Amino acid sequence: MILGGAEKVLIDIANRLDPSLFDVTIISIYKESVYSSVDTYHFKSLINDNVHLVSLVDNSRHAISNVFNHLYARIDKSIIYKALIKDKYDIEVAFYEGMPTEFVAHSTNKQSKKYAWLHTNNDRLYADKASQSIDGVRDIYNRYDCVIGVSKNTTESFLRYFPDFPCTTIHNGVDLSEIRNKAREDCDMKKTDKMSFITVGRLVPVKGYERLLEACKDLLQDGYEFSLYMIGDGSERRFLEEYIHRNGLDDMVIMLGQQDNPYKYFKLSDAYICSSVTEGFGLAIVEAMSCGLPILTTDFPGINEIIGESIDAWNICDNSKEGIYRVLKEVLDDPQKLEDLSSLSLLQSKQFNINKQIDKIQELFMNGVTSWTN
Repeated sequence: MILGGAEKVLIDIANRLDPSLFDVTIISIYKESVYSSVDTYHFKSLINDNVHLVSLVDNSRHAISNVFNHLYARIDKSIIYKALIKDKYDIEVAFYEGMPTEFVAHSTNKQSKKYAWLHTNNDRLYADKASQSIDGVRDIYNRYDCVIGVSKNTTESFLRYFPDFPCTTIHNGVDLSEIRNKAREDCDMKKTDKMSFITVGRLVPVKGYERLLEACKDLLQDGYEFSLYMIGDGSERRFLEEYIHRNGLDDMVIMLGQQDNPYKYFKLSDAYICSSVTEGFGLAIVEAMSCGLPILTTDFPGINEIIGESIDAWNICDNSKEGIYRVLKEVLDDPQKLEDLSSLSLLQSKQFNINKQIDKIQELFMNGVTSWTN
């Protein structure tokens, strides 16, 4: 449990499920972040009192962590499940690909309904995998009653590798009013006269931050002045910080680290920039749209599903350093181009009101696979 988009969505869902219908427990496999460069974010203050929070392995104690990892790699995972999960649940949800999905698949609770969430484009996971490896993953998903993609693109990418599975799409939702209220909170920084951009996300390769910084370096060399605010933490933080210092970007790029409330920094910015190679959904984009920020983004699969269809979507750039350079330069040359994008952002964000998503999730949990399932 580090502070990423999936974790935030998970907490929002758990907090909003009807407590008269559901008794909810969030279970994390590890107590502390498994990434040495990322601090564990303590979620207690964000979770409602009626939601239980449990961790299975105290990996801050290295001896315990080493024993667990050794056993997990070598023995039947159903034995580990039985040893660690003491309560019996009616519904078991694996809310992330990989280890959580594998763990819940080995549940010894034969009566529970099991659901697996998908947050990423499956081409990224399986395009280079051998058929034998994909067969192993297929065996895992065969143990689930339904697979839920956070976007149509994510669901369709899953079905390319695992056709005929019961699947549905439930978009990630955001609490529009809560985000807007948090965006109004005082910020410890003031907006400058320079054009400013902001980006929010984990500092990992798939977010494309290295090429975003490369584009910033090229723009600086071409005489452009602007600010870029980067919010988030992750395995690439030290590398990105070194790149900034080495290329003289210290006055241009401000790394704000992990923030409890990233939204209050939106007021510093003229536009949101997404440099991702791919996204399963792009939650931070929707959050920025809910505050009326114009969106500049790379062209990854499913982006039109998020920001809406447009014939002349100049703000969607080639998925490359050159594309990012082009779209930033276009705005720096003509800031007026952002004006129409702001109203479009506010309008499109209404499609992702979290109440719509909660209704669908509760219907799924109460009634199983329903008529709206793909």
